[in-house]
Amino acid sequence: MSVSPVAALAGRLAAVDVLHEPSYRRLWLSGLCVNVARWMDLVTVGWLALLLTGSPFMVGLAAFARAAPLMFVGPFAGIVADRVARSRLLLAAQSVGLATALALAAVFGGGLGGYWPLVALEVVFGAMWALDFPARRTALYAVLGAGRVAQAVSLETVSMQIAKMLGPLVAGVCLARAGPAAAYLVMAGVYACGLLASTGLGGRLGRPGGASTTSVGASLRAGLAAAWSSPTVRGVLLVTIAMNTLFFPYQHMLPVFARDVLAVGPTALGALVAADGGGALVGALLIASRRGGFAQPTLFAAAVLIAPLLLVALSGTRAFVACLALMVVMGAAESAFAAMQSTLVLLSAPDRLRGGAMGILSACIGTQPLGTLAIGMLAAAVGAPLAFAINALAALLVIVPLAVPLMRRR
Repeated sequence: MSVSPVAALAGRLAAVDVLHEPSYRRLWLSGLCVNVARWMDLVTVGWLALLLTGSPFMVGLAAFARAAPLMFVGPFAGIVADRVARSRLLLAAQSVGLATALALAAVFGGGLGGYWPLVALEVVFGAMWALDFPARRTALYAVLGAGRVAQAVSLETVSMQIAKMLGPLVAGVCLARAGPAAAYLVMAGVYACGLLASTGLGGRLGRPGGASTTSVGASLRAGLAAAWSSPTVRGVLLVTIAMNTLFFPYQHMLPVFARDVLAVGPTALGALVAADGGGALVGALLIASRRGGFAQPTLFAAAVLIAPLLLVALSGTRAFVACLALMVVMGAAESAFAAMQSTLVLLSAPDRLRGGAMGILSACIGTQPLGTLAIGMLAAAVGAPLAFAINALAALLVIVPLAVPLMRRR
């Protein structure tokens, strides 16, 4: 009796040993809730900013306010993750998310909603995510150790892709049928579920090495020096900046590409985004279900070299079905990149600076809003397809000399 590929993959995933660790299962569920809330907010803030101002620039400004704390707060949040119990940090971050979602629900439910209160509270959301990222990644390492961290991070990527498909759908239904206050109330409920999953983890997530007498500034300099002295970490961080400023901003121009190039409507646009998420989900599942070791630097380098080439192909494609196929493969490459960038930093950073290294990584990820503003101006000048191709080729020029040496490392 033959077994379908999906069933075989599900069977392999069920056998992944990290899922047998109760603390990891609770961490995974907590992370799923945080990611669902994050994607719900992405849709909600964009829609409300457009509704309140009618200005695409103001929509972009709201998105920048939402993402900027990751770039500026991330390194300091990583230092905090090295000094404070991770369970407390995760509970604090999710509590702030719950309180912020309730505040937004009260603002819009009470008829007090406006653009600037929305932007101000989105900054709080961004700071909360900046704190959650290094604490959650270093907690994974503390629970599972170096030997299983690649699988753990890959399963975290699975949760991100599930959330990417579920969160926007829930937010859209809430906005269409009940309004923004209801969307934020549901978001608050999601955060509450994440808090319940995180409660009681305590010392299972590892504890910091004790009170540090080093100043925050000195710790930040030490973290940057340690990251720069490691060829692997340095390469990953530089590639991450290149990918987030030159490659990933294409996602924000997909509506323009769909309408002006493919001549399709919002339903087809949703299918393009879903294809990207579906490919990323399959890629993350394949990595997470793999038994035995594999060369993480090679997978990381291959992903970041393939993804821009696929974007160049997308820029020259006019058949919708072909675009869907390219988005699926591109999503798989993006998934491998996302999983391996955290894995390589976690494995390469010194124990005492692991949280700081993850904070620096989050700051590198947080450079994406700068690239979004740039590709928006470029697309306005030369069109979305040419903007895609220019950005992808520029990304390759930066990435090739950084990624190829990584293939020779383990």
